[in-house]
Amino acid sequence: MPLPFASRALGAPFPAMPTGRDMLVLSVAFLAAYLPIDWLTFIHARPSLNITPWNPPAGLYMALLLWAGVRGAPMVFAMLVLADVVVRGHPASTASLLLSNLVIVAGYGAAAHILRHRVSIDLALNRVRDVGRLVGVTFLSAAAVAPAFVGVFVLDGALAAADLPMLAFQYWLGDVIAIAVVTPFLLLLYGPERTPAWGLPTAPSAAQTAAIAAALVIVFLPIGTDQFNLFYVLFLPLVWVAVSHGLSGAVLAALTIQIGLIAGLQVIGFPLHAVVYHQTLMLALAITALFLGALVSERRAVEARLREHEAELAHAARLAVTGEMASALAHELNQPLLAAISYARAAQRVLEGSDLPPRAQDLIDKAVGQAERAGEVIRGLRTFLRKGTPQLAPEPAADVVREALALVRADASYNRVTLRVDMAEPLPPVLCDRVQIEQVLLNLVHNSIEAIAAAGSPVREVILRVRAEAPGGLVFEVEDTGPGVAADMVERLYSPFATTKSAGMGLGLPICRSIVEGHGGWLRLARTSARGSVFQVFLPVASESPSAP
Repeated sequence: MPLPFASRALGAPFPAMPTGRDMLVLSVAFLAAYLPIDWLTFIHARPSLNITPWNPPAGLYMALLLWAGVRGAPMVFAMLVLADVVVRGHPASTASLLLSNLVIVAGYGAAAHILRHRVSIDLALNRVRDVGRLVGVTFLSAAAVAPAFVGVFVLDGALAAADLPMLAFQYWLGDVIAIAVVTPFLLLLYGPERTPAWGLPTAPSAAQTAAIAAALVIVFLPIGTDQFNLFYVLFLPLVWVAVSHGLSGAVLAALTIQIGLIAGLQVIGFPLHAVVYHQTLMLALAITALFLGALVSERRAVEARLREHEAELAHAARLAVTGEMASALAHELNQPLLAAISYARAAQRVLEGSDLPPRAQDLIDKAVGQAERAGEVIRGLRTFLRKGTPQLAPEPAADVVREALALVRADASYNRVTLRVDMAEPLPPVLCDRVQIEQVLLNLVHNSIEAIAAAGSPVREVILRVRAEAPGGLVFEVEDTGPGVAADMVERLYSPFATTKSAGMGLGLPICRSIVEGHGGWLRLARTSARGSVFQVFLPVASESPSAP
């Protein structure tokens, strides 16, 4: 289960630093796991120095430093010192104990800082280049830490100077193996984000697990004169898992193979030089697993994006055909509507002198008005589909608001949503195509009503405000008491086909913004929270030039 990290900042190339609560969870997990893991995996007799070609705790604290940055350094230093005393019974001086572990924290802390803030690695390891940067920076930092760490004990007199090159190599080997095997596993297991192409490490199938076990058995068979002459058999199941599951499966398979090899060496009782030889081969295996798995995962992610893009293009093609049909339909409907209007007006004239009830006359007048409005909408649709310019004219802002609300009032009543208007009249006339702007306001209010109804909000109210905005414009503000806009939708709000509605097409807001911008104004989400959202529309007044947000 992923740790509850803060969401990635918009546009940031790496995850945001963990919050205080997240840092507490990380700290507890690290403190609980570090000493048991160090004790279980340290394979040398006490007392001893922590110079070993098998050092999984290095992968653990490298992951912590990548997650927490400088805030994790004191904790890593404290656990390194404690483990040296408790697990190994540190045989050298206290000064060397403190200085050697300070070298580790400084070296790997600097590597983590470079990875996060200089080369901007994505801790989800979504790309081959992220894996390459992790391997390159940490391997170089280990090459600096290893001789400095061993050198502290040489200066302290605990080790001979002649042994420094070999011991530094052993220490470097143990750390880079841990970083190549353990750190990617932890980054994927407890990563701050998940996407469909990534997620938790994927366990190999039963057949792949059996193939790994069989390869491990073959490696330890005493065939020929050279031990581990069949080591490269392990590449076969590893490649199989990487191709099948990508990086998430490859890191788990590499960790399984590493544990199996160390366990086999301990059971058979091979000397240290055999462990060094084996770990050198294991390093090549681990790097192969990382890059092959990352390549497979990245390729799958690219293929998924291409499929999504193809689906969007197909959708766009269908919409283009729909647009042509709508244009033809608008042309065909225009004539019957004009005929209906003519017949209704003729009926009015025929009934003018008759004793007709006032209610019937009022209904006929409304039918004529709505038919005329339908004709205006159709003419506006034809203009929009032809990408024509809107017919701008001075229109009373109050009338535009009242007409838009009149059309949506029935929907609001059905969903038990209260509509409220807040505007200080008199307002200057706004320069607009009245029908188009009414449709924009209608769309925004209708979206608010749908959001309130879907969420079952206890307070069910939509407020439409109008206020003067200097210089030279009016702001129409639609505020609701719905659940707000989801965080993952804020950046995609005006993207075509982006919608949270099960039956929505994701075109309403993009079209509304196009209409408003065609009027020299702007449309934006001014505020959103769990208690509601506020959308604003700016339009220039009739006597002024357009403004910008």
